Amino acid sequence: MDGMTVLWIVVALAVLVILVALIAGASKTSSKRRAEHQRQQAEAQRQEAYEKEQESRIAAAHAERQHAAADEVDARAKRAQAESEEKAAEARRLSAGATERREAAKTADREADKHHSEAAAKMPDHGAEEGNMPHAGDVPNAARPQPTETDARPAAESHWADGNHPHDPRRPNHTKQ
Repeated sequence: MDGMTVLWIVVALAVLVILVALIAGASKTSSKRRAEHQRQQAEAQRQEAYEKEQESRIAAAHAERQHAAADEVDARAKRAQAESEEKAAEARRLSAGATERREAAKTADREADKHHSEAAAKMPDHGAEEGNMPHAGDVPNAARPQPTETDARPAAESHWADGNHPHDPRRPNHTKQ
């Protein structure tokens, strides 16, 4: 082999070594870039996961507030329902009391009629002449004295119980027959 061929072989080998070195360097740079890119992607994914976790916590807190508000409204509704049922029970009780008082008033009217009839039978001339003994059926309900809750006497006794009836023996100018 001559000198020139050896020189060309050495130059070719040197070029080849340089090319291999350049390719290896480019490969290292490329792998570094790839590794950096992957690291950046992983960091971006971690950041996105953190943001999603924060959004999840915010949404969970909002849902918890909504549950608490719903529970509060439900409790208020139950209280209102209980109060409504209590008022309805009181209304039924008062209605029953009113019915009972009406029956008592009817009984008192019948008793007053009975007493009036008995009094008229015993003194037919005085009651009819003077007109002082009105028959309970003759007096309209609006004109009759109505007993109040504080009135301790029954309705039948309250009208002439004080001794002011014209035929009451306790009356000073009572005339005996």
